[in-house]
Amino acid sequence: MKPISLSTISDYVDNIKKWAYKDVVHIQNNVLNKNPYTSEFIHNYFFDIEPKKLNKLFLFKKISIFYVKSIANFFLFLVNYVIFKLFGKKSDIDFEKEIYIIDVFFLVDNIIKEGVYRDRYFPGLYEVLKKYNKEYVFLPRLYGVDKSLFKLNKLLRVLNKDKSNKFLLEYELLSLFDILRILAFILNYPIKQFELIQQENSNLDKLFNYELFNSLPDASFEAYIRYLVGKNVSSRLPSNSKIISWQEFQNLEKAFYKAIKDSDKGIIIYGCEFLIKYDTYLSMHITDIDVDLSVTPHKTLLNGRYNYSRSAKHNFISGVSLRYKKIFKYIIDNCNSKKTLLVLLGYDVIESQKLLKITSHIENLKIKLHPNTNEKQFNKYKKESWIYTYDDLYKLFRKANIVLVTTMYGTALEAVSCGVSVIIITSNNKLNVVPMLDFGYGEIWDMASDKKELDEKVNMLLKFRKNNLVKVNSIASWYKENFFIEPTEENIVKIFEL
Repeated sequence: MKPISLSTISDYVDNIKKWAYKDVVHIQNNVLNKNPYTSEFIHNYFFDIEPKKLNKLFLFKKISIFYVKSIANFFLFLVNYVIFKLFGKKSDIDFEKEIYIIDVFFLVDNIIKEGVYRDRYFPGLYEVLKKYNKEYVFLPRLYGVDKSLFKLNKLLRVLNKDKSNKFLLEYELLSLFDILRILAFILNYPIKQFELIQQENSNLDKLFNYELFNSLPDASFEAYIRYLVGKNVSSRLPSNSKIISWQEFQNLEKAFYKAIKDSDKGIIIYGCEFLIKYDTYLSMHITDIDVDLSVTPHKTLLNGRYNYSRSAKHNFISGVSLRYKKIFKYIIDNCNSKKTLLVLLGYDVIESQKLLKITSHIENLKIKLHPNTNEKQFNKYKKESWIYTYDDLYKLFRKANIVLVTTMYGTALEAVSCGVSVIIITSNNKLNVVPMLDFGYGEIWDMASDKKELDEKVNMLLKFRKNNLVKVNSIASWYKENFFIEPTEENIVKIFEL
């Protein structure tokens, strides 16, 4: 594996993106997005994978798969469009008034299961908006609605009976002409990839060209839909309206921001990066090129003072940690000296199953599932002496002194900030994305890739805790102070300029 040079790969992609993104079609591209999980480009670069050549059979196969998947998804989208027109309740919104648009994910399965909408992204925000007499409307990104023909109908039953919130769904905003635009996008998208092919003067060029088509079957038209939604909603909103947007800097967000900014109506977008960010997760990082291309919000509100993005042009502001309020009430005591292990499984089922395999020699474990997973996915790997726990996370932190997690799981940073030691289960054959910095490595957190290494790291961290408890607490406080900001009413009012 090469020494990780994030700037090399980021600058390379930006050099292509600076002209490619001028065509909104390419904002959907999963290679230009720099996401280490939506294409193999970054992985192949760091692991010196030999570039493969493009051939006609390979291109035909990938393009065919794209069309089959996209046409099927387009048909499902059309069905949902018709269902909304028949059974959806048209929003009752006065667009002449000042409105705060809430651009956020709706986890469709959770809403259907609970029978009510509860926002998990901005807890505590809406009470403050109401207190200051600010009207808000949800403009949801419907996550999971495309899994079956019946999901939207079930979702509408829940939303239609909600009297306390207003919802503006994409199906209400899109016209029949927009539907034809989406179909044209699908038909043209594979052809447009040939515009991005590089001269192959380097291995990077060859890797990029191959991955353009290797990742093609996983491309979708979601970002383009969001672009059309942005154009249509901006045409209705009065000048100087405000949008509060959940920001992970995914393709669909960039396309939406681009549409809002292109409207030139003075609509302000607050990009809320109220989540755990990762140094090696390049797609989350804003660069100057992104600012020049108008695919960023006007302001990015940070979850903490620490910021990985390399942009002097973008406006980064300290925000609030709305989802991490409990961390500010947690008092570190670290009185438990007995070895007590807690497993926190992530949303990546395969990685979580691997974690359980590596811990199979440990007799006693408590396992907490990710909200988007279930016991059936892990029962095969669970020993009889292990137990699932559904206790509050911060109560579990008090009983544990070592937490075991998968890569790319932000809860690891929460644990460290509460003074709990963390071991991240990694792989030797993939780029491991972890939420911590080198600070505290080998003292309050570490990594392991097999059973032997896990045992060594457990004993090492326990010994360090026993002999250096003051330093452990000091490291925990440093992480808390740099990666989280208390979500007080005063802070919320300040950052959203209420």
